[in-house]
Amino acid sequence: MLNLENIDLVNSTSDQVKVMSYSFFIWTSIFAIINQKFHLKNHPKKVQDDIKNRIVSIIHGALTFWAAAYIILVEQPSFGASNSQTMQFTMIISASYFVYDFLACLYYDLADMSLVSHHSLAICGYAVATFSRFGAPSSIWGLMSAEVSNFPMHMRVIFRQVGLRHTKLYEACEWTYFALYIIFRGSLVPYMVWNTWPESEVPLLVKITATGLFLQSVYFIFEMKKILTRQYFQYQERKKKNIHYYWFSVNPRIQELSYINNQKKDRVF
Repeated sequence: MLNLENIDLVNSTSDQVKVMSYSFFIWTSIFAIINQKFHLKNHPKKVQDDIKNRIVSIIHGALTFWAAAYIILVEQPSFGASNSQTMQFTMIISASYFVYDFLACLYYDLADMSLVSHHSLAICGYAVATFSRFGAPSSIWGLMSAEVSNFPMHMRVIFRQVGLRHTKLYEACEWTYFALYIIFRGSLVPYMVWNTWPESEVPLLVKITATGLFLQSVYFIFEMKKILTRQYFQYQERKKKNIHYYWFSVNPRIQELSYINNQKKDRVF
């Protein structure tokens, strides 16, 4: 059994590996339970696999967001501070999730190059910060900025997969996701990168990971702007034709809209 009171996640590599292994087992077990208990009738297996995996992602996002928020608001570490036990634990828990998710997405054929590059960089960044004992504050800032929009991000995809894309429920999730993403990533991530690079103790790979998160955020914010612009013109067409979205079901009249059969795939998670 793992006794958390007697482990040293700052100085002991064996304890770090031990917690990583237990955490990976827990994430895998959570998916196994969901996979066994949760079934969606009338949906392809790949859609069901993706939704089940996203439920695990939502759990990870909620846990790590609040852990990161606690560290930033209560411990208030400087960007050049050495890693604390709490920081190490949070990073290891999150890294083990990314390892699980990477393998699960490969196994269930859910991975694309964007996911492969994102997860690989995240895992490497966590590993370097954990073993070097510096760089955790930057990783924690990045974690909080990324996971704050986790829930609406996944819910919009789930609603789309079950056929509720053209509903008010989907749009509410999407707008919440975009708002949280733009506000937090547009402010906290640049602040994190700006304060990370001058710190000599922070490993170079952590700095590169932070910069990669910033560049990804900028790219997706511009993609969100395109989506919102497109949605504005779609709304104008619905208004002109007096067609309204429902909250929990699809209005049959949407087939009268010109854009319904010409939907572009959104290039945001």
